[in-house]
Amino acid sequence: MGNLLAAVLPLAVGAAVSPTLLALQLIVLSSPTSRLARAWALVAGSALVLAAFSLLCATALARVRPSHGHKSVTDAVVLIASGVLLAGLAIRSRVRRPTVGERHTSKISERLTTAPPSWFVGVGAVGMVVNFSTLLLVLAAVHEITHSTADTTARAAAFVVLYLIVLLPVLVPVVAAQVLGDRADHALDVTHRWVGRNARTIGTVIEAVFAVYLVVKGVRAVP
Repeated sequence: MGNLLAAVLPLAVGAAVSPTLLALQLIVLSSPTSRLARAWALVAGSALVLAAFSLLCATALARVRPSHGHKSVTDAVVLIASGVLLAGLAIRSRVRRPTVGERHTSKISERLTTAPPSWFVGVGAVGMVVNFSTLLLVLAAVHEITHSTADTTARAAAFVVLYLIVLLPVLVPVVAAQVLGDRADHALDVTHRWVGRNARTIGTVIEAVFAVYLVVKGVRAVP
């Protein structure tokens, strides 16, 4: 169990560092009306997509699980391919135009302010679907879980830990707003502005660091 968590936790934390999802949730919580209902709806949408994607990855990867925990070409391919794709995302993040987080005062922000709460299930779902760096790191983490020699209980626990950590960008702000009420507003506003200014840098650094991490790990996994 300890070895499995050691392999999954770095990937889970990397997947959780999501400026896009955090920026979306902070925009929602800046709304003057129905902000908690909208924020929880966004959590639900993100959680549904993450669950579906994780289960799809687990099902597919379980079919190619090597026997007795031996290294396989599949291990190396999954890790190296994920790393290369993350490297591509890092380059794109560096050269593309301003991100959603950097343009949060645009028409997108206005639409989120006036949309009904039920609409935010879709917003959360789309936010997770287009969050490619998070999904690639989830894929790598699910690969570690499905190919682990740990027992079923340990793998299930690792999956739950992964799932909850990845949802932290949308969960922490709404839980803070729910528990603290107006007392959380200042911290949420400061975080919102900081994320808006630094979204591109955060995303690029995470993608670049984990691109190297996964490629190196993939090369070591070559049988």
